[in-house]
Amino acid sequence: MLQAEDKSFFISTIGKLRGLKEDSEPSWGRMTPQHMVEHIVGSWRISNGRARIPVKLEGEELQKRRDFLFSDMPYRRNIQNPIFKDGELPKLRKPSLEAAINQLDDEMTAFFEYHDNNPGAIENHPVFGALNFDEWMLFQTKHMKHHLEQFDVL
Repeated sequence: MLQAEDKSFFISTIGKLRGLKEDSEPSWGRMTPQHMVEHIVGSWRISNGRARIPVKLEGEELQKRRDFLFSDMPYRRNIQNPIFKDGELPKLRKPSLEAAINQLDDEMTAFFEYHDNNPGAIENHPVFGALNFDEWMLFQTKHMKHHLEQFDVL
């Protein structure tokens, strides 16, 4: 079974991401470094309670996704994010890659503070359902490693 990384792993990713340039090429996929970081920011905002999103799946489909989350199976390369309509990348929200990384750093810090202060907190992931701290740590491990590998920074 997948083992979650600890807080120090996630904090160390900020320095790794700072090594990226605006025009760094991914090993797969179409995201730019800034698109990738802003995408990751979204999952941290959901996990730290700053953005509340309803669960979009139920029943067998939700269970299938949860089984994947808790398995050793990594995300597939080139997996299509349903938010990217017709394969188009979303408009960037931050003025620069550096600003996006700064926000990621803030969202990660907020996650650990939120769960330290609210040890029983459960936040919904739109695809994986209600997740507690340990389950969010598993998700963030799988998700972050996927994107760090995408840009060869892991």
